[in-house]
Amino acid sequence: MGKIRFFHVADLHLDSPFIGLKHLPKDVFERIYNSTFASFEKVVKEAIERQIDFMIISGDLFDEEDRSIRAQARLLKQFQLLDTNDIPVYVVHGNHDHLGSHRLELDMPGNIHIFNEKTEVKQLITKTGEMVDIVGFSYGSRHIRERRIGEYPKGVSGRYTIGVLHGSEGSLDSSHEPYAPFTIAELVEKNYHYWALGHIHERRILHEEPFIVYPGNIQGRHRREKGEKGCYEVVLDGYHTELSFIATHDLLWERCAVSLQGTKRFGEVFQRIQKAMESLTGESLIEIVLIDEESLSFEMRDRIESGELLEALQSDYESHGIVKWVHSIRLSPPTAGFGEHDPFKQEVILTLESMGGEEWKEAMAELYEHPSIYRFLSPLEEDEKNSLIQEAKHLLSGGDRN
Repeated sequence: MGKIRFFHVADLHLDSPFIGLKHLPKDVFERIYNSTFASFEKVVKEAIERQIDFMIISGDLFDEEDRSIRAQARLLKQFQLLDTNDIPVYVVHGNHDHLGSHRLELDMPGNIHIFNEKTEVKQLITKTGEMVDIVGFSYGSRHIRERRIGEYPKGVSGRYTIGVLHGSEGSLDSSHEPYAPFTIAELVEKNYHYWALGHIHERRILHEEPFIVYPGNIQGRHRREKGEKGCYEVVLDGYHTELSFIATHDLLWERCAVSLQGTKRFGEVFQRIQKAMESLTGESLIEIVLIDEESLSFEMRDRIESGELLEALQSDYESHGIVKWVHSIRLSPPTAGFGEHDPFKQEVILTLESMGGEEWKEAMAELYEHPSIYRFLSPLEEDEKNSLIQEAKHLLSGGDRN
């Protein structure tokens, strides 16, 4: 078998609402709101320049079930560019854009191949005559908790076989709901050349030869999704695989540590943060972590913790066409062990983790019954609850230690 070259993309989450960020300056919010679209445009541009044989999208093209016509139109434009360049696209729908939700209202070009709810094999012959079987299924509803891997046929000798699966590997520690669970051994046993996974928003290579890969999402959507985001270019040559990561993010969520050693005045702190931000390259949304803060007075700590320093930095913000927005400031975590042996904090975390459906309803009742707020809220999904628990742990521990 000769070489084939394709892109593995997942979790576009186009049209993300970016709830909680609408208080930002208009130009900053619009840039964030458009970042998922801009990122996918970079994916398509790279695909065309590299003349790939095909593209795989492993679920969650859209963030919401009720995707807007505007989002569909922007996606359609990119798909048409790929069609013009003779690049077929193989798409599975995931839990966020499942087939049971509002379907695509715009007609897609002929190069777009969408998998049905039942597991199926789509066959492709590349320009160089290589035969490829692509196996997968789309979510018919939001919650697919049963194992689906048993429906995938064994790989056929003499042709490439690629599995596409939007789901969770059982051992992964993740805030995402464990949909369509599988084990690495189950995937390896199928004798496929590559597994294109989706659902987990971090880049993870679970196995090599065959490669079993999560590419992560193409654009970070909140501060817990830090670092470069993008897709993988995959080159298969028999059972040998070359994997290249392609960064496509439009904005980077970054953490910037600033030493306050020897500082005593508010102006000094302000200037040190500004200097540290000048060293950051690219456009980013920044969390400032203040370290070596032993010299700070109680008054200065209070001005930082009350939000006065953050407000001053944000008031001083001028984009000049480049986004470098400080979204939060915090002091570095106290000494190791903070929160780990605190009975109160441990009790809070245990309570959150053990909460069932009724407890969540009771805890959220005041919001859902509020006459001015309820109409803007939708029921919490399991992955959203898990995300809230992770955020609570973050706050109780004084912030991430990563």
